Amino acid sequence: MRSFKEVEKLMAELKIPYKIVEHPASHSTEESDQYIEGHEGCRSKTLVLANKKSTQFYMVIMDDSKRVEMNKLGEILGVNRLHFVSEERLESMLGLQPGIVSLYGLVDNKMDNMHVYFDREMLEEHDIMTLHPNDNTKTIFFPIEDCFKILDAQCYTYTIIDI
Repeated sequence: MRSFKEVEKLMAELKIPYKIVEHPASHSTEESDQYIEGHEGCRSKTLVLANKKSTQFYMVIMDDSKRVEMNKLGEILGVNRLHFVSEERLESMLGLQPGIVSLYGLVDNKMDNMHVYFDREMLEEHDIMTLHPNDNTKTIFFPIEDCFKILDAQCYTYTIIDI
């Protein structure tokens, strides 16, 4: 897992403008919302899911206010028996705990069996994205289209889907 300082360095290298709001540790978007109220940006959530045998993994990034049925999402992704990865697997794969998972977990962590998806509606309706930069005492705000620069720099492909 990259430290926050390494995330800042990456953002500078990629010339991505950002703003940081520091706050007490939070473990959910509901908690974070209390600390970042009044700041413009889409409160994103990142789901890390697996197929039945946990041989393929799916990172789905979407607006936190959106709810999704796992069966429907499985149909969209073409995956039967889609399920959340365990906390232990999450830590071993991304070095992150639930509540601070984001696309920054993929930095310097190339996984050929990780597929990244973005919700089209989130991308079309928002200009600014928010997430934890591998540290749940901070929320980072940056232009939503720049999340693709981060993934491109790490050689990850992504797919935009309608959830």
